Amino acid sequence: MEPNPIIPAGVFARIEHNGQPLTVVKIQESYEGDVARLQQELSAALGLGGQEALLVLPTEGRPLVDQGGAEQLYNDFLSTNTAAVAEQTWQPVWA
Repeated sequence: MEPNPIIPAGVFARIEHNGQPLTVVKIQESYEGDVARLQQELSAALGLGGQEALLVLPTEGRPLVDQGGAEQLYNDFLSTNTAAVAEQTWQPVWA
């Protein structure tokens, strides 16, 4: 993905849990911009459909984007596999 001034640096992973796809993005800096625009830009850059589960996590605090019940799906995924985060392939947002 090419650099985009709307999307901060971070990593992402594509996860499937109980047959549902989920994309999780962890950003590496605070985000003060338009969250709706961030959601649109990330969805487009990652090739997601409008209703696909997308979770955007800042370095601390509540999720910036929780589309399609993504936070609950991710929490359920983590609760069923304690090593889940370490086992995931995290890719840089900017490659």
